Amino acid sequence: MLKKLMIGATAVAALAATPATAQAQTIKVLVAQEDWDKDSLKRDNRIQRAVLNTWNSTLNAPAVLHQIKRYGIEGLDVYDETAVSLKFYEQDRVRRRDEELISLARQIKNPRIDVVVLYTLYARAVKEPYTNLTKLLTSMSYRAIDTRSGRFFGGDNLDIDPHGVVMTGCATSLNGVKPDAHCVKEFVSRNGERLARDAGNALALKLAALLGKQYGNKDGYAADTNDKLGDADGYKDGDAGVEGGIAKTSVGGGQCKNIPTTFIVEYQGFTPRQKSLIEANMSNWRCGLDLDAAVGGSSFSNAAYEYKTRLNEGQLLRQVRLMTELMGIVADIRNQGRNKIEVRAVGLRGN
Repeated sequence: MLKKLMIGATAVAALAATPATAQAQTIKVLVAQEDWDKDSLKRDNRIQRAVLNTWNSTLNAPAVLHQIKRYGIEGLDVYDETAVSLKFYEQDRVRRRDEELISLARQIKNPRIDVVVLYTLYARAVKEPYTNLTKLLTSMSYRAIDTRSGRFFGGDNLDIDPHGVVMTGCATSLNGVKPDAHCVKEFVSRNGERLARDAGNALALKLAALLGKQYGNKDGYAADTNDKLGDADGYKDGDAGVEGGIAKTSVGGGQCKNIPTTFIVEYQGFTPRQKSLIEANMSNWRCGLDLDAAVGGSSFSNAAYEYKTRLNEGQLLRQVRLMTELMGIVADIRNQGRNKIEVRAVGLRGN
């Protein structure tokens, strides 16, 4: 009987001694609106609340969650600014600078915030000079900072379309009817929410790559994650869909019946070797007719091409997406209108 009790006690002790890192950890995040720039949208209005909710929702449940877990991070715990500062901070302050927001994040003790994300949203309606159409210009800048040390974790400047998005329906003037205020706010909100989703997913992945070893589970951390996701320069023979370093990406059925179209495809943040592989791939895509460098579009880490092809825009986007996946590169692929596709590599670090 005594022997059985000793065995049971040993088992319980072993379970109790299991380290906390047996389960992947989370990162505590606070998102705040930095609106000191008078040209930006002021915080705490209908549009900003919609964008802030999208930021929080995206970081809380990012679309790249399966990739984040490879770094040993279970996810991000996102806290509402009002809820965690209600007892000591004046809630209706606007036009706040970054020093105020960083100081506020440091004053929050329960929970202690690991990362503060500051974002600024810009939106402006302009008239197109030849058609008199109303276009919405929307952009967002953001950055993530270590609350304690001030270390910069990442950031970006994003826009929906540099040429503007045509406002439609009740959000614009039609047949003498003025735009409705509700429709205008909803139109701006939808575009701002799209920027927040794109930024949130990219930032979640960057934070996981940077902090996975610090916050995550060593046993759950994939040692080869950086090789597969962050530092990949190209393909290896034998990989799925790869032959001789060229991705075997082709349109099903081998049909090239579309009218020839020239696209501008711009790659941003790629290494010289990656650019060489991209050129080799694009030269071998089915339905391609000509590949040439675009004027003024190339630099050390950027490359722009004029690509004449019988692929339609959706098929070309699929080609680019599949190529970056096979190369092991996390990329933000955007249709910028006017037959232009922008491919931005999401830079990842392992520490």
